[in-house]
Amino acid sequence: MNLILHFILVNSEFNKGLADDLYEGQETEDNIKHLWEDEMKVSEPVKEFKIKNNAIYTLAGYYPDNSNFSFEIWDMTLVDCLTEGGQEMKFAVSKKLIKKTEKVVDEPTGDTHLYFYLHDKFPLENPMDGVYILKSDFPKELKIKKES
Repeated sequence: MNLILHFILVNSEFNKGLADDLYEGQETEDNIKHLWEDEMKVSEPVKEFKIKNNAIYTLAGYYPDNSNFSFEIWDMTLVDCLTEGGQEMKFAVSKKLIKKTEKVVDEPTGDTHLYFYLHDKFPLENPMDGVYILKSDFPKELKIKKES
């Protein structure tokens, strides 16, 4: 199966009543429903995936000087994927950022779409594709290293 993830930042100032009354429910240039959307398709067919709530995500990588880092981020929603080729992939969103989620299966193609609608009232960090962390939960050590 193909797995496509959609991360959508919802505009809290969108006025649905105005859209319904004047524009047949459609957004306008001055009344935008979504501020941005990131869409990503898992690079190969997915054998299985699991969604875990209230999980811990390990943000790991390397500083510019090639020393490694690893930080645990709590209260995350994770999507763990196992591809048909045996590759494991993780996508992660801070639970507090999530306004709503939705799973849609396209019957003719069998594609599965996971939608994560995100609040715009909380600042976030996006350190890599498919990872959205509440700014207040983002490791301070990475912010310092990032700025220097």
